[in-house]
Amino acid sequence: MMKTDLLKVGLRQQAIYIANDAIVGKLNRSIDETTSVFIANCAQLGFTFSEPLLDQLNAINPKAKLLILKTLKEIRGVHKNWTPLVKQWDIPTGESRLDHAITYLSNIFKSKRGTTLTCGHFIPDNTFPLHRYNGCPYCGTPFEMEALSYEATKNDLTILDLWTDEDLQKQFKALLQSSIVLDATQIDSLKILLTNFDLPVDVMVKMKETLMLVIDVLVAAGKASRANVLFKSPTDILRYVWYKQTGFLQIIEPKTIIKRAAANAGHSWIGADKSAIVKVKTKSGLKLKFNRKTCRMYADWLNELEMDVEKQCELMHAKRGMWVRLIRALRLAELSKRKGYTQLAQLLDMFYNKDYEVWSADFEHYKFKLEGEKCFAMLKSRPGLFARSLFSTMLWFGAEETLKHFRLIMDKVSPRLLMTLNMYADLYFDKSGSRVVKPLGGTNKKIPMNQLLEIYSEKDLNKMVNGVRRLTKEQIAMRFEAMGITSTSIYIAPELYGIPVSVGDRSEYIQDLPAAVIGTRFKMEGDKVRLFMQWGNGLKAQHLDMDLIILNIALIQT
Repeated sequence: MMKTDLLKVGLRQQAIYIANDAIVGKLNRSIDETTSVFIANCAQLGFTFSEPLLDQLNAINPKAKLLILKTLKEIRGVHKNWTPLVKQWDIPTGESRLDHAITYLSNIFKSKRGTTLTCGHFIPDNTFPLHRYNGCPYCGTPFEMEALSYEATKNDLTILDLWTDEDLQKQFKALLQSSIVLDATQIDSLKILLTNFDLPVDVMVKMKETLMLVIDVLVAAGKASRANVLFKSPTDILRYVWYKQTGFLQIIEPKTIIKRAAANAGHSWIGADKSAIVKVKTKSGLKLKFNRKTCRMYADWLNELEMDVEKQCELMHAKRGMWVRLIRALRLAELSKRKGYTQLAQLLDMFYNKDYEVWSADFEHYKFKLEGEKCFAMLKSRPGLFARSLFSTMLWFGAEETLKHFRLIMDKVSPRLLMTLNMYADLYFDKSGSRVVKPLGGTNKKIPMNQLLEIYSEKDLNKMVNGVRRLTKEQIAMRFEAMGITSTSIYIAPELYGIPVSVGDRSEYIQDLPAAVIGTRFKMEGDKVRLFMQWGNGLKAQHLDMDLIILNIALIQT
């Protein structure tokens, strides 16, 4: 059975999804009349079909073709109002702020000389030139509606490919296994697929942000018990609680959220300063309140974690204040006394009595006592943490000793982290420089360099930089050598030297048409580009602080 939401998932990847059970006719090369008319209508919308897709379209019934056509019209925006608010919009209307002020006062004091429009606003004489408007100049409500009329042009048509149930399953797994945070379009596609298909058993969700979205969909569908296998630690459960409470996919401290909200509502003029009110509202909104059904759900998740209880307590220690509030709000102490919650009772007992070891506390203890061998043994058990603290450890224990131990576990560090070390070594070991960091939920802050840099001379610091670079380059070379490449040369296309690269930017808006990656270049005809801005579905015109961006468009000769 074909569904509109599944069709949109395919169209976002420049394909049309046709369910296996939607094929009712025989596959043959002769195109019937219904299919011919359908192809012509889609061509007016700017779409054409590949040969495998055309064969399948010819074998589905007219109702399925109509659904595809309606979906294509919807994403093209054919039925939206394309009538401009101002006639001859490229010529100024001459309105001013005074016209808005006079109109505002006239609507309050009910002036008699003017015109009352359909929206209810009264426009006084000698203010707005009403003959230039297709709607209300005061509130922006349109009165004339005009659909977009598509006509065939000389531009190339977008070729759509065939997607089957197997292709949707591949897309489903690709979104779940994505190693980068999903944008708004990908998130919407993932939610649609989760609603229509069962969660694959053999797929591991890599990103924590994606994991929260998957769990949220399962809980909303009444399948909370299936989310047990997705939680690997108490931190995952805390992250989901905080996501449902605040909407943030990262665990941001409550004090940080309150401080940021109050700062955003602050104003230099005391009459417009709403920071105190917003601070109280934000603090009230962060209060944890759960019904008993939700409490049992979280208690079951914590009780069925496969992680060792002592390890769970160690992870919970980093956010101890938040966990104490959460344990009380979820009534976990009460639920732990019930039959079947043995692990939960053991967890709470160990957590409240602090009967567990904290890795970071032990490491700091050995570090300040200069017990290097124990510190390096602990760091080598956590290669990622060793890499992230490499520079500061070099300043504390010395570069030669630190790099000697780091070399032993470099093969367990990701290539991206190794390249980051290579890139930032010069910046970190610069006495005159400074670093810019962005804490979760905060703004960019400039922090001073490590004070231990003053102990070393410039010559010593240069040796540290060269040591890090030499070590990372050796490791990257070893990894390439281990691949067993038999080629003797490589060709690099000249276009690659000037290609823009996207740096982690993600769109916050859902795009049903095939979207281009940020920085993509297109071949184009002519020397002008006209941009259309859509206000939004069902939204009235309001005053906006709009950033107008000057576009530098590079024309690529065809």
